[in-house]
Amino acid sequence: MMTRFEKERSVAPGFTLLEVVVALAVVALGIIAAFNLIVQISAGSLHMKEKTFAGWIASNEITRLRLSGDFPGVSQFDGDVEFAGSTYRWRATVSETGVDDLRRIDMDVAYVDDPGTVIGRSVGFVSPPVQPRLGGSTWAEGGGEGPGAAEDTGGDSQGDARSDLQGDSQGDSQEGQTDDGGQTQQGGDQ
Repeated sequence: MMTRFEKERSVAPGFTLLEVVVALAVVALGIIAAFNLIVQISAGSLHMKEKTFAGWIASNEITRLRLSGDFPGVSQFDGDVEFAGSTYRWRATVSETGVDDLRRIDMDVAYVDDPGTVIGRSVGFVSPPVQPRLGGSTWAEGGGEGPGAAEDTGGDSQGDARSDLQGDSQGDSQEGQTDDGGQTQQGGDQ
C-alpha cells in the first residue's frame, strides 16, 4: 500500500505537454492575426496615399487646362506627369454639358506601367476665357446711375475731402514734436 507521501510525490506540479502545445497554438494564432491587421492597415494607408496623389494630379491638370486660355473641343487626350517620385498617366475626356460655352472634363489618373487601372478620378468644368473690358463702365466713373454712382449733394465733395485731409495732416504734424524740456507733446491743444 502507498503511503500518503508517496501519492503526493507521484503527481508532479506543472503543465502537461498537451497543455503547453495548446497554449502555444493560441499565442501563435494571436500573433498571426495581429500581423495580418498591421499588413491591412499599411496597405490601406498606401492605397489612400495613392488616391490622394491621383486626386491632386487630376486637379492640377484641370487647373492647367483652365489657365492655358484654350477652350477645348469635345475630345480625349492624355499625358504623363512625375509627382512625388512616381510617374503617372492622366487622361482627359472633354464632353458637352448642354450649356453653351461650358465643357465637362473627366480626368482619370493611372500609373504609366498600368494605364488600364485608374487610381483616381476627378471632374471639372471649363469655359472660354473672359476677355477683359477696356475702358470700364460709365456709372463707375460717376457719370451714370447704378451701384457706386455718386449722389449730387450740391457741394464740392472733392473740396470737402481736401479740407478734411489738410486738417488731419496738420494735426498729425504736431504729434511727436518735443518742447524745450525734451518732453514729447501729443497733437492737439495742450
